[in-house]
Amino acid sequence: MSRTIPNPLLELHQKADAEVQAYDQVQIVSTFGEPEAEYAAIRKAAAVIDQPQRGLLELSGKDRLSFLNNLLTNQTWDKAAKRGLEVGQGVYAFFLGKNGRIVADMTVIERPDRTLLEMDARLVEPVRAAFEKYLFGEQVKMTDRVEAIRQISIHGPQALSILRQAAGAEIAELVLLGSAEIRLYEVSATVWRDDPAAVTGYHLLIETDSVERVWTGLLGQFGQATELGRRALRPAGWAAFNATRVEAGRPFFGIDFDDTVLPHETGLISRAVSFTKGCYLGQEIVARMQARGQFARQIVGIRMTDDSLPIAGAVVYDDNDNQIGGITSSTVSPVLSNAAICLGFVKKAFTPVGTVLTIPAEGKMRKGSVAELPFVRGGQGLP
Repeated sequence: MSRTIPNPLLELHQKADAEVQAYDQVQIVSTFGEPEAEYAAIRKAAAVIDQPQRGLLELSGKDRLSFLNNLLTNQTWDKAAKRGLEVGQGVYAFFLGKNGRIVADMTVIERPDRTLLEMDARLVEPVRAAFEKYLFGEQVKMTDRVEAIRQISIHGPQALSILRQAAGAEIAELVLLGSAEIRLYEVSATVWRDDPAAVTGYHLLIETDSVERVWTGLLGQFGQATELGRRALRPAGWAAFNATRVEAGRPFFGIDFDDTVLPHETGLISRAVSFTKGCYLGQEIVARMQARGQFARQIVGIRMTDDSLPIAGAVVYDDNDNQIGGITSSTVSPVLSNAAICLGFVKKAFTPVGTVLTIPAEGKMRKGSVAELPFVRGGQGLP
């Protein structure tokens, strides 16, 4: 999946003394120096996050939605009604291989003259090449837009208010995965909504040549501290965002699951799969697993009994020291009184909430238990 992806805001971030880390072949911000304040901004106000690791595959042509419907796990085209997603609608979906395993996950964003597939930037070209193999007589054009369009996101209870003020317009609140066209700082942008941090999240898709103008405009207008030391908007890095998305129970492709995993094992079936849409690549395996209720393992939430934090890759054991899974992500949750929480795979027999597990953490074997996801819901213990 390696693909070198330039970050047009990297020099700007470095001038702001941001700590940078590698996300495979792209440089992302880990923190702007105050991870606790960045976390608090997401939870209590608003934070803006650069996301150069995300990319777009753009589809145009009159057959694009029916074409996608034959490939993705969620519905983009209603065969009976002979119509597709309405402009402004969106769905989350998997693209599977013939063996039913996940090749990529993506958000389908429908715009007036095109469909945008938002996904891990490293997957855009492999997905485009795979789609091409199934393109026969359909009128569909596919364009890799990874370097042409960039994404920055605003997360927090005040995200919509910030966006409205920046645009100087009464922007309507979007439903989840809904999208619209807006203009801010004399720049046109597509905005779409997803809440991976358990707070409102608005994501701006902006042409690369204009992304610095929007970033500096947002921080120039809203990023200055008041007399009380508060900021309406704060830049945040991966460390703070990752903590909030673990709290929200949102597994990520490339971190928590990969192309060895089946849809039922992700815990995202209700979000990603339609069981009424008809055939798609890998559908027989998904349908069979659904009918039989058979899966070998699944991603679950795990809450430790003390504040010891397992690291990603730690093995999960049962009471008889048998290996039954592994940790994929973990964090200490400030909003849950600094509880140590994790996402990880466990075998099916150990997925019920309350199941006690044993996990190495900070030099000792520790106890944890399967917890209901999400750990934090919108409005639960949040402003």
